[in-house]
Amino acid sequence: MSVEDKVQETCDSCGCFAEIGTIIGEGDDVLDLVIAAPTEQAARAKLASYETLAKQVSEEADVSCSLDQVADGVELKARLQFTCTAEKLIFELRARSL
Repeated sequence: MSVEDKVQETCDSCGCFAEIGTIIGEGDDVLDLVIAAPTEQAARAKLASYETLAKQVSEEADVSCSLDQVADGVELKARLQFTCTAEKLIFELRARSL
């Protein structure tokens, strides 16, 4: 799709516009999280809540992680792979409550 083919929506009240396709990009189905915690157990507990939510959105969601020691605790880097962009977007909206 060329730039000319994109539809522009303009907000009359604020003068802003967004091109359809720039907010939800095709192929944007991976979410990287960084969880900082004082202990490994606390980091993994937080990751478990994210993983539970991801599996509610999509049973096929794949979660991988790595753990690093930092000065004030641990840093857990997680990668959540969804099957499509819409699932990732739904997850991000629901994860705001976590």
